[in-house]
Amino acid sequence: MRANRNWLERSVFTGSTLLVVAVLGLLAVDAWSGKDAPPDLSIHLGTPLKGAHGWRVPVRVMNQGDETAEQVRVAVVWTQGGQVRERAELQLDYVPRHSRRNGWVSFTQEPGPAELKAHSLGYATP
Repeated sequence: MRANRNWLERSVFTGSTLLVVAVLGLLAVDAWSGKDAPPDLSIHLGTPLKGAHGWRVPVRVMNQGDETAEQVRVAVVWTQGGQVRERAELQLDYVPRHSRRNGWVSFTQEPGPAELKAHSLGYATP
C-alpha cells in the first residue's frame, strides 16, 4: 500500500532524514577521531568592578581539552609587595570541552589588576 503524501509531507520527511543522517555522521566522526586529551584549563581575570559590598573581579575559565572538567575550583590571590592581601575562590560545576564558563570572585578592598593571580586548584573528570 502506497501512502499519498503531499509536497509538504515529503519535504519535511526528506529534511528530517537528512538532518538525522548528518547528526549520526557527526557523532560517528567525533567518536572515531580518537581525541581524548584531558581537560586543559586556562584562566583569565578581568578588571575589578566596585560593587555594593566590596569589589568584584570577573573570571573566565576556558577548557581547551577534549574532556569535560567538573567540580572545577579556581583560586584568585591578591598580592601587594609580595604579601598576600586576600584570597578568593570560585567553584564551577562543569566546564565542557572546548568551551568557557564565566564567574565572579569578591574582595573587600580594591585589588589592582596587575596584583591578581589565578590558578586552578583542581578538577574531576566524569
